Parts: sequence; C-alpha cells; structure tokens
Amino acid sequence: MSAVLLRRFHAVEGLQLVRLSSGLSVKHAIRRYLREPEVLYAEPNYIVRATVLPNDTLFPQQWGINNTGQFGGTAGADIHAPSAWELTTGSSSIVIATLDTGIDYDHQDLAANVWSAPTSFSISVDGNTIICPGGTHGINVVPFPATCDPLDDNSHGTHVSGIIGAAGNNNVGVAGVNWNVNLMACKFLDGDGGGGESGAIACLDFVKAMKDNGVNLVATNNSWGGDFVSQALLDAIHAQEEDGILFVAAAGNDFQDNDLTPTFPASFFAPNIISVAATSRTDAAATFSNLGRHTVHLGAPGQEILSTTPNNTYSVFSGTSMAAPFVTGVAALLKAQNPSLDWRAIKNLILAGGDTIPSLPQTITGKRLDAYGSLTCSGATVASRLQPSVMNTSGAVGSPVTLAYLNITCGQPNGSVSVLSSSGDTITLQDDGTSPDQAAGDGIYSGQWIPPASGNHTLTFPGGDSVNVDALTNYYPWPVAPSDYNYRNFSGTNLDLGDDSVATITSPFPIQFGGGSFTDLFVSSNGTVSFTDVFGGFVDVYLPPNANYRAYSSLTTLIAPFWQDLYPVSGSNNNVFWDVTGTAPNRELVVEWRDVESFECRGGTSATVKFQVVFREGSSEVLFNYADATFGGNCSDEDQGAQAEVGIQVAPTQATTWGFEEPVIGNGTGILWKLATGTPVSNPVPAITSVSPTTVQAGGPDFLLAVRGANFVPQSVVESDSHYCPTTFVSNTELQAIIPAKDIQYNGNDTIDVYNPPPGGGRSSYLNVTITGEAAPVITAVSPTSAIAGGFSFPLEVDGSGFIFGSYVQWNGKPLQTLYYGPNRLVATITGDLIASPGTAQITVNNLTDGGNSNAVTFTITAPTMQSALVADQTMGLWGPMGNPGLHHVPGTIASPKYLPRFLGWNMARKEGTDYVQHFLRPHAGTALPLANSKPGNPTSGLHLNFLGQTLSP
Repeated sequence: MSAVLLRRFHAVEGLQLVRLSSGLSVKHAIRRYLREPEVLYAEPNYIVRATVLPNDTLFPQQWGINNTGQFGGTAGADIHAPSAWELTTGSSSIVIATLDTGIDYDHQDLAANVWSAPTSFSISVDGNTIICPGGTHGINVVPFPATCDPLDDNSHGTHVSGIIGAAGNNNVGVAGVNWNVNLMACKFLDGDGGGGESGAIACLDFVKAMKDNGVNLVATNNSWGGDFVSQALLDAIHAQEEDGILFVAAAGNDFQDNDLTPTFPASFFAPNIISVAATSRTDAAATFSNLGRHTVHLGAPGQEILSTTPNNTYSVFSGTSMAAPFVTGVAALLKAQNPSLDWRAIKNLILAGGDTIPSLPQTITGKRLDAYGSLTCSGATVASRLQPSVMNTSGAVGSPVTLAYLNITCGQPNGSVSVLSSSGDTITLQDDGTSPDQAAGDGIYSGQWIPPASGNHTLTFPGGDSVNVDALTNYYPWPVAPSDYNYRNFSGTNLDLGDDSVATITSPFPIQFGGGSFTDLFVSSNGTVSFTDVFGGFVDVYLPPNANYRAYSSLTTLIAPFWQDLYPVSGSNNNVFWDVTGTAPNRELVVEWRDVESFECRGGTSATVKFQVVFREGSSEVLFNYADATFGGNCSDEDQGAQAEVGIQVAPTQATTWGFEEPVIGNGTGILWKLATGTPVSNPVPAITSVSPTTVQAGGPDFLLAVRGANFVPQSVVESDSHYCPTTFVSNTELQAIIPAKDIQYNGNDTIDVYNPPPGGGRSSYLNVTITGEAAPVITAVSPTSAIAGGFSFPLEVDGSGFIFGSYVQWNGKPLQTLYYGPNRLVATITGDLIASPGTAQITVNNLTDGGNSNAVTFTITAPTMQSALVADQTMGLWGPMGNPGLHHVPGTIASPKYLPRFLGWNMARKEGTDYVQHFLRPHAGTALPLANSKPGNPTSGLHLNFLGQTLSP
C-alpha cells in the first residue's frame, strides 16, 4: 500500500502515523491494513478542534471554569465548561433567581444578562402590595415596605450572579457558566450580609408568583444559611418544588459534618434541594467546607473564585457560597439544551454527570460538578442512602423509622430498592409520591420500617451499607421523696456555652438510655440533652405524641429537665458544667445548668435557675434534680417551669411529658425517670373534694395542707395559686403539700388545685383556703428619725412586723410611694415638700383593708442651721429649675427630683412604668445586648442569616 510514514510514537509501542497517497480513501485503507496479520488496529487520525473559549480578558484566571494548572492548580480540576459550551452557552429565555444581597444590574459584565420585567407587576410583601414598573430587575425585601430596587450594597450577590451568568465572549472581564441567561434578584440580605428568615420566605413567595405568571424560572441560588430550623422555610421550599423550581443551597463553611450538625436550608430533606460543598483548584475538598455523606450532594469549585463585584470591579471570594452558583449555572445550561427537562431530570443529571474524585467520599455522590458530563450523561449511576442520615439512630417499638435511598441513572429513576432488617423483614422502597415518599419519579425511593421489639436492630441497604437502630423503651416519671432528694454538688468542667449553642460530651462509661447504649451526649444551652441529635432549639414545644412543631419532627432523642430559652454567659460561671463522680462500676455522669439566666431577662445575674441531670452507670434511670427553679424578678412568670417543657423523648413519635409550660417544678425537688413496663397507663383527671385546714391565719408560716379527693397518682402535684407546692402522695384519695407563707400574707383566698402530668392527666377544679385574722401591722423603728427642714428627698426605712405586699407607709395619713422588702421592712420616699418646714409628722403603715393601720411613730423636722441653709441655697442654684428643668418645683420649697438617685427595685418599676426603668437603664457589663445573632421572637433582634462566603484579595 502506498503511504508515507510521518511519525512514530513512543508511549504506544508500534503506533505510527502515515499519510495516504492521493486517490485512496481512509475507509478502504483501513480495511486493507486490517487484513495484514501484523496490524493490531488501524483508525483515522481524527481531527479535533480547540474547545470553545471566550475572549473575556480575565477568563485565563477562572480555574473553576477551565483549569489548565494555573496558579499551581491541577489541570482538569474544573467543571469542564468549554466542552459544555460546544453544546450550549445558555439561553436568555432561562431565568435564575438569586436570593442574596442583590445585584449590580449596571455592571458591564452583567447588564446584558439581568432580568427585566417586560411589564409592570404587583407583588404582596409583608401584607403590603408594591407595584413595580416594567424594566424592574427584582425586588428588595430588606426595607419595610419592600421596594422594586434590588441593587447590591454588599457585593456577595453580585459575585454569585457573575458565576452563574456573567456575559461570555464579550471581550470584558469574566465569563459565567452561562454566557446567556436572565438573572432575577431578590434582595433579603442587608449590607452587612444578614437577613431574616421571613425575608428569605418573602423572596421565595416572589419567585413562585413570577413562575405562576409565566416567567421561565428554573432554579433559585441560595448562598446563605445558619443552624436554625424553620418549618415555614421548609414549607416555602416545598412550594417551589410544586412549581418545578430547584433550590440550590450552599452546604456551609464550618468544616463540619452536616449529617451530625445540620446547616439549613441545605440540610432540609426536600427532593428539590441540591446541597453543594466547595472544592479547590487541586480537586481537594476546601478546608472550610461542610461535608455530609448522606446530606451534601456534590462538590463544585468554591475556593479563590474570581467573579463580578459592584461598580465594574472583579474580586476573588471563597466559600460554599461560590460553589452553589456553579451548580445553579449548570441547571440553566441543562434547561437551555433541552427545554423539556423538568426539575427532577435536571437535578439527577447534575448529580450523575459529575466527576468522581477521591476528596469527596463524604458526599452523597462522591462527585465534583461536571457541566459537560451532565449535558452528555449516559449510563452514569448514583446509589446512596439518604435517610437515616446517621449510622446509629433510635426508634421505638411501634414507631415508624423513615428510610430513603437515591437510585438514579443519569436523569432517570433506576428502580425500587430493598432494605433488609436483622429481624428478617424486607422493606421495599418506592418512588411513587405516596407518603413517606415526597415526590414521584425523582429517583428518591422511600419507605418505613417499624421496630418489632425493643433492642438493637440492623438495617442493611444495597451495597452493604448498614444502619444501627436502637428500639428504645419509653420512660415514666416518679417524684423523688423529700427524704431521698440529693442534689449533686461538684466543681466539674465548664462547657462555656453561649446562647443557643451545643457541646459534645463523651462518657467514660456506656449510658443505658431507654434500653439502648450511648456514649456521646449533645448538651445544649437551652436545658436539653440528646444522644442522637446536635440539637439546641430554643423554642420549647410539647413532646410527642402531642408535638405541635413540625420543624422538630426529625428529632429522635431528647432529655429535657428544663427546656426553654436559657442564656448561659460565655466566659463566666453562669454556665453548663459536667463531671463524672464515683468509681466504677458505680459512677455517675452529671450535667448541671448552673445559675443560668433566662434569655428574656438576660443581664440580671441574680434571676437564674440551677438544675441537673444525673446518669448512673449500669442503670437506665435518669434523675432530674432542681436546686433552684425560681428566676424571680422580671422573669417570675417563668418560675418553676412555667415557660418550660419537662420530659423525655425516646423516638420521634414517643415521649413522656412531666409538664409543658406549667409551674410544676419545685426548689429542692427531683424527678426520677424509670423505664415504662408495658404500655403506660394514662393518668386520670384528678378531683378534689376537700382540703384541711380550710382556714389559716394571715401572715402565718408555711403549713401542711391535706388534700382529699379521687384519681390521685404518685406524680400528682398540689398547686397553690397555680404554683407548684412540694407534694407527698399518701393514697389515690389523699395528698399532702407544703403551702408557702408567701401565699397567705393577707386576708382573702388561696386557690388550691391538683395537677396530674401526662400521659393523660389534667387539672382538677379549685377549692379555696380562707385566709383571715390578719393582725394590724406594727412599726418598731424608722430610719432616719429626723430631717432638716428644707432638705432633699430621701428614703425612709420602716421596720416592724405584719407588713404585706401592698402595704404602704403614711405621712400624717397621706400615702407615700412605698417598696415592699418583706413582712418586716418597707422603704418609703419622703419628698422635699414634706419637710419644707420644721415640725413633726406621724408615720404609720396601712395594710389596705386587711388589718388596718399600725401604731404611729413620730418623725421630727428640725429647723435648719446657718450652715445647712447655706448648703441648701447653693444646691438650689445647681439643681433648681434653671439648672435642671426636669425637676418638679413647688413654689417656696426646694425642688425635688422625679426619682430618687438610686434604683429602688422592680416592684417600684412595675408601679412607675417604663419611664422609671428607662431612667435607670445602663448597659450590662460584659454582656452584648442585643445579640447580633439572636433569634426571632425575642426583643430587639431578628434572625441573622449569614451568607456562606469568605472574602479574599484578588
């Protein structure tokens, strides 16, 4: 055969390149070569072309788009965009919404791809309807009311937008994943990068409304998040799914495992969410990136990413914030290539079409985004467990455990999945949209398994992936007898928790809980412990089966001695401590919330509570001890658990509550939780028929009250004026309780009832104990006993007995502003006008209509000396109406200030109102008020959602 040898190759032995003589076709030449026995194979010299590369001036620096090894990177560690661009560079008919800090819609590299409303539209935000003109580029829900201008005042949103769709091949700046696309902005993060959950939901409402009105919205990009759990946000994301909109979310920058410590919204289990980790220019997982074998879907370039920033600038940012828009951009490319694809196919093509890389085994797919692979996917599969998301979890006999498994081939579901249990069951998971499956045909196969018996069970998914399930037994509470109460006092280790935070404790011995065995405890600042969930929720709710907050529906185990919004002070001893005491095999692990404040009254270090949980080695019993369950002060309405949940949960559907926002915890009391044997009997509703005594002396000491009736149980609690009283169970027809002296200070009635905790239970009707015979108050001394005529206002201390809350001091029969400090002390304010002239005054105490007036004590006003008059005259010049117009002035007298120069307590504050509090308000040393990241529903704060990016210099 006539051919000319052009080249020999060394890497492939015997390989040659030849040029054929004219007139000989390639096809015929190959056939003739293949007839030769010494020829292994023959093939054409296929012609290849340079992949499509844009002329954008900064494109060579965009390693995430096209990694040639620049800046020490690894060639090919990118999304293979140039190859994808040979198939499509995007379409201006595709709309992507960014929920972020806004967009610089005038940027030279973005303006051509910014969405503009073709006509005016109206949208309801926060109850207000705003009308936006044609040409509007989105909305801004940060101000109230919202506006039609989503201009970026931070740069984060503009950077994210450039990754998705900076105009390509325009000889300017950078190129986005899409050269052509429409970028719609909804600004809900402010100039500092923070925003409220309500703003995110408002943006999702806006996106849905636009989709419903015909805008071709494919996906939203969500480069923000936090550790909050919001059912409202999850519901809004589900509404996006119903409209066919993908929700792409940044996995977070805390270098944590999202399987164990979720980051929301990325960690919500919703079928239209794609959670994205960040990779580096060497295809390593970024050092800051969150991962999650069963919660984070894939990785994408997110470290040192060059993109657009406001005012025609370009910057390098890092974060999962930067990784998410690469994925969102590929979703737009897929829709541009094939407009018939729905959200299911787009998501699955993204997941299946990625490049498997060694650094991402801790993701669902093990892959890094590959735009070309997604656009040309053929035969690629993903098979991975989604639920349960942890290797060890718990359940309860009769309570279903949800199972979910992703099984896809490219964009399509890949068939039902079988899971085997160690008890011999085969559970077939289906993708049919029937509960618990969330969406039919999305490739997520779901089902439920119900533990048939208590103990440890193993569930085996395809590929040998196993999950251990401890089927736990529920608990039942028993009040600790006063003679058995033993509060554990210890020094211990300070966990140094802050607001709404969680610490992990590893026990040196297995803790037997519910019949299972655990060593890791997740302790929260809000009075809870979990063995299965990193949980720090501050909204206390009724535990199952009466749970009323779906956002906590996946919560598995919870021990709640005093679950409410508490506030340990980081860096102080007002915090959470733990220790292991004793010696094996009789050790105890104790967790104590030591003198912690309520969030509502933070800053008042005296308004605290102190309680603990005790776990005993080799025992399933759990002990709650309460040294001090009384906040007092402005948080007295939270005393004794009046705003707390107290109980134990062993599975998402099984728990026992001692009290939910009921004042049923006493100081110096304990609750011992024991495993329930069989099905717990529902407690009856108690009934009272009589109390003894029926009459007590007003102002007397604590007394023992016998309560008789029916349906009493060992957990019954007697309440006096709706507050817990230390109670002793005598029989199912009799209880005995200590009624505190503070409840019988003056004539009237003390209301008595009985409370039976769940399961079942309830509250009885009320009976009254009559309080009579209140003696008249007695004054034994006053201080001072005299004052100089013409002097200033001063406090007068009155000592004696028989004083009650509501007693007031009288000056010649005239009531004075009075503070109650107990039955033996009152403090009254003597104003300057009362001592304007020499003379005497009669001091008495009045107990309203209960007990009448006290004896009278004489107070003397002496004539001023020359020196005292001089002092008064000089002071008048400084503090009279000219010196301080805010002072009250009575003609001919020394002017007196509205308030005494020191704070006289919260009783005075309640009487005087907010002006009095504001007059004395000062910043609390060492405490930041309000918290920058405090929560919704608390004063002066809003939920702070952080954008998930880090800034680096370009």
